[in-house]
Amino acid sequence: MSIWHHLGALIAVVILLFYWAFHARVVAEGALMLAFPDWDVSFRSCWMNPLGGAWVSDIDMIPVDGTEEDAYHFDSLSIDVPILQYYRSGASGKKRKIDLSAIHDIDLKFSGGHGTVAWPLSSELAIFGNASASPFEAAGCLDDNVWTADEFASMGLSVKPTSFRMGWHRDGDVLKIEQSLETPGAGRVDSIDEFNLVGSRNSEDLELAASEWHVLDQGFVQARNNFCAEKDGVSTAEFVDRHVASVQRALRVGGLEATGTTDAAYRKFAEHGGSLDLVIRYSPAIDAAVSEDDDWGRWLARAHAELVVDGQTQRVGMRTVSAQPLPADSEDKTLYSIVQMERSRSRPAQEPETAASTVTKATGAAVAAADPATNAEEPELLMASPVEAVERPDTILDYRKLAAEKGQRFMVYLKGKSPMKVEVVGSEEGLVKVRRYLRSGWLEHTIARAGFERAVRIH
Repeated sequence: MSIWHHLGALIAVVILLFYWAFHARVVAEGALMLAFPDWDVSFRSCWMNPLGGAWVSDIDMIPVDGTEEDAYHFDSLSIDVPILQYYRSGASGKKRKIDLSAIHDIDLKFSGGHGTVAWPLSSELAIFGNASASPFEAAGCLDDNVWTADEFASMGLSVKPTSFRMGWHRDGDVLKIEQSLETPGAGRVDSIDEFNLVGSRNSEDLELAASEWHVLDQGFVQARNNFCAEKDGVSTAEFVDRHVASVQRALRVGGLEATGTTDAAYRKFAEHGGSLDLVIRYSPAIDAAVSEDDDWGRWLARAHAELVVDGQTQRVGMRTVSAQPLPADSEDKTLYSIVQMERSRSRPAQEPETAASTVTKATGAAVAAADPATNAEEPELLMASPVEAVERPDTILDYRKLAAEKGQRFMVYLKGKSPMKVEVVGSEEGLVKVRRYLRSGWLEHTIARAGFERAVRIH
């Protein structure tokens, strides 16, 4: 065999290796964009898995418009996709508008997670601590809003690095999105959302059919109760009262209230930990028209929910009440300090606060929290009613008016997502088109009417 044959074979191998490396990077970038659309994500290196998928190392994430102090890091990521889907993805991995009908099975498995960011890793897990995997982890504490894993030692917990799994699995016109967040020694939460694919089958054309959360406490709840009770100078029983009252206050932000039986079931979990399972099925499914409606009565009319605490099952009792946004001066306050402040304003100054009054006021627990625009340390929520924005110059509340602001830059607030800095490009097929700012440059993006809350002009 001549030298030219050897040289040709070598060149072919080099080209193949280059293609594999390039393809693995395309797949990794596309998967991370799908998983974290509201984060600026980078990684050190990636390698192709010949059987489908890729391995990625040293993933660093910062929320869009966040700072270095808001960083989160994973040591490694394993991307698993069927081999044919993997190779087809090379042609579409750079597309920024994802056709969900092209997905069959995708699994992302992150390991070695740690960081100081207060933003939730996903909107579906918004009320859960990034390290504790516990709902409303710091509610009831006077001086704490969130915790990182390196603070758990002071609570008496010995934990291992956080792992995070995300999966997309499609069967016909039904798409399931599964997530699992676990810090061994603290807790674990699993989330499952079931969507019906309709219309153009992109992420803006989904109907929510069901949602599930399965929580398993691994020691965090009682450690949190003891830690905050000692720190704030109260008994653990009184701290649990404070925790439940704070969760109830968060619930009223979205105009919701739980019945006494549901409150009692959550209180049991808040006292002792254990397991908590919440399953909600919507009949009919939540479409775009209902999703953008501020009337939570329409949501509740379609919801059939079941709550299981340590194996005891009950129907979830929930009703709508007048929404009670957090005070304008609450940016640096914890939920319980707000509860204290509001109670002191609503009763005679000489009336002492008692645990009993706390118990009577704590009537429920559910999923709602502060608008991240007014309280950056409270997580934003997937299903929270938007806090009423104050009308002021340079604030756009009408979705249709945003498209007319071509060339202008705004901070846009969307339901269940982190705020993002954008430049308005115009409109296309009824959707507002923008360029979204990332640390690496500007990215073309569309904003759906259903998710729009408001836009604040950037000067």
